[in-house]
Amino acid sequence: MRSGGSWGRLGMRSELGQVCSRLSSGKGIPSSQISDAGEYPVYGGNGLRGYTDHANFEGECAIIGRQGAFCGNVRFFSGKAYMTEHAVVVCANEYSNTRYLAYLLSTMDLGRLSGQSAQPGLSVKTLAKQEIELPILKQQNRIVSILASLDDKIELNQKINHDLHISPPMPLIPKCDISITTKRILW
Repeated sequence: MRSGGSWGRLGMRSELGQVCSRLSSGKGIPSSQISDAGEYPVYGGNGLRGYTDHANFEGECAIIGRQGAFCGNVRFFSGKAYMTEHAVVVCANEYSNTRYLAYLLSTMDLGRLSGQSAQPGLSVKTLAKQEIELPILKQQNRIVSILASLDDKIELNQKINHDLHISPPMPLIPKCDISITTKRILW
């Protein structure tokens, strides 16, 4: 971390921009290049917009919605994708874990930092100056290990619920009239 950080209750205090190898908006893409099918997902300020045949990002990042209804919303992403100008891409440097940053940023109510106009928006410059506290990298990795396993279980449960919802209903077992007779046994 650059000099200037100080120790807080939970770890080293610094500005978000000091613990990122990348903190910037994505690039514009014409809507004609976004469709329901394609090799790479396209992420904007409100999440998944569709798919395209080319990517402008590969790796792990936190995606922050920069504009729109979900301004300040944070999600973790891993893989190849196209990040639009309405999404802020946050990648950790050697002192931080990207997924940990995603978890941390999701607790910070970043939407409160948006400009007060008809179309709310977050500035990368404002985000970079947000003060955060980071535990040492080893501790970040342990925390991520626990939270990621919970996220994986939640995702699996959501998939199961989705699959159950779209599955055809199971046939009902016909009602049977079964009479059971008992004999009295005398000793």
